[in-house]
Amino acid sequence: MRYSFLQLAMVLAMEWTSRAAWAQQAATVPTSPVPSSSTSAPAAASPKAALPPLANPNAPVTLGKSPGAPPAPVKPLEPKAQTSVPLSTTAPVRPALQKFSDNLAILLLSIGTYTNPGPEQRNRILMALGHLKNLSREVQPLLTLNASDPVLRYLSWDLSKQFLRIEAAFNAGTINYARYLLRQTTQYCIGSSIQGKNQVALQFPDPPLNLGELEKAEYFSATKRYEEAMLAYERVLGDKLFKSKQPELWEKTVTNLMATTIRIRNTHISLEMASALLEEGGYSNIQKEMLQSWRASAKAWTAESIGKKLTGADILLKAQQVIDKGTQLSARGASFGSLEYMHAMSLLNELTLSGESDALKAKGFQLSGKTSEKLPSIFLWMHADAYYEACVRAKPHSPEAKECVRLLETFQSTQKDVVLDTDKFRQLQDLAK
Repeated sequence: MRYSFLQLAMVLAMEWTSRAAWAQQAATVPTSPVPSSSTSAPAAASPKAALPPLANPNAPVTLGKSPGAPPAPVKPLEPKAQTSVPLSTTAPVRPALQKFSDNLAILLLSIGTYTNPGPEQRNRILMALGHLKNLSREVQPLLTLNASDPVLRYLSWDLSKQFLRIEAAFNAGTINYARYLLRQTTQYCIGSSIQGKNQVALQFPDPPLNLGELEKAEYFSATKRYEEAMLAYERVLGDKLFKSKQPELWEKTVTNLMATTIRIRNTHISLEMASALLEEGGYSNIQKEMLQSWRASAKAWTAESIGKKLTGADILLKAQQVIDKGTQLSARGASFGSLEYMHAMSLLNELTLSGESDALKAKGFQLSGKTSEKLPSIFLWMHADAYYEACVRAKPHSPEAKECVRLLETFQSTQKDVVLDTDKFRQLQDLAK
């Protein structure tokens, strides 16, 4: 049976990881014999059923109706790579939290993906928004008590006000702005809800079976079910004609697929995924060149991943170097440098998770915001305005804070349909003085 992209990438990544671990062990304990079984490949577990096929698997590629025949059953690998948010197995979900996540899922499936909602969905969306506004006061304290994302620790957030803004944008017909606010809100809610290694406060329902694979991928990605997102992206890319029929959408799809591999912080999976995509063949010259560029970048990262631990200042310098390389690559095509930008975001996230000073973290947030602006179609990291706000709050009354207020104003003024939150902006201005 043919391995899927994801299976192949995970198998080979595990082999890479095993070899790296073996090499480190051999280097630290040179006199200890290594058993011959230490380098054997991990055994695969029994197969599980694949997601049900689309109602019309032979339909042409359109937004909302993704292509491809039903996939072969997927074998989960042992040990399984943790690529999605683990569900709680110890504590029951509070009714308010479950109702909140169910209604947030309705919005994500209605206005959070590539397609715009139809008139028949209007009442359902407005009802969901009504429930979310009513629940916000009760739910927000439960979420913020558990905030684990380093950026979220520095943000001032009013959930009820955010849902009011989404509702106003939806009623005004500015769906792109409503989608922007929804993605921003979802990142806040999910990032704040993670309680610990084996628990999560928000549990989202599965998407409808007849939903397009592209929309499933976006939903899974938004709710941090990364492995399922990668499998859904793969099913979209399974159509051999997709890359030639809709090259722009193909480029966005493979970019989001690669972004997911970077977000889970496994450079070996990024490398093997790029290699597996290249081996599929049938690309235009520019598509092939882009994938080759991505593979070269990922290959360089795997060598770095077993290097020495960097200080905060080193990470900041390294991230800037990676961004500069991405800018050079982008001269060859808009998406050529995107992997470098995403790699820089991953590096900067390590800085903000560290015990470095707030002054250094403020610089990291500022650089994260600038880099996020280069990734307008990638929603796996916070939006630029969140990083600029975190920069100001991390180190008030500093040169970095003043620059971040300027960058925030410029960023929001150039976004189509985006309305500046004037109350928050005035507060940030005062903090920057």
